[in-house]
Amino acid sequence: MESLVTIRSFDNYVTAHIVKTALEAEGILCSLRDEHTVLMQWAWSRAVGGIKLQVPESQLQQAEALLGQMEANAAAEQETPGFIDEDTSQLNPDNRICIHCGSKNTRQENFDKVPAFLSWILVGFPIFFKSRKWHCFHCGEKF
Repeated sequence: MESLVTIRSFDNYVTAHIVKTALEAEGILCSLRDEHTVLMQWAWSRAVGGIKLQVPESQLQQAEALLGQMEANAAAEQETPGFIDEDTSQLNPDNRICIHCGSKNTRQENFDKVPAFLSWILVGFPIFFKSRKWHCFHCGEKF
């Protein structure tokens, strides 16, 4: 039987399974070691070295090349401002474009919540003030 080589280590089992599935889709045999230990005793994750993704030595080069390509694609996607393939057909055409990330998945906030909350505490009922702020659902920023 061929020996297994650890190529990555994960703290999160979801990420470990996503990467494992991507490798298996390309025909690379792989397994996860210490997965159940980390799931049952999460505090031991650092002590055991996390969830280890292992592949046979014969497929090490192919797996490393595929993981390198996946990591490069993820880094390029994070650096891209806004959405390239954003489906804007269901969005309101009057939405503003976010100044932080370039997404059009935004919504104008009609009322400012902080003064309404403070007036509710001080006066006993909320007093709403109009707001001109927009909220971006992609990056979470207000502009």
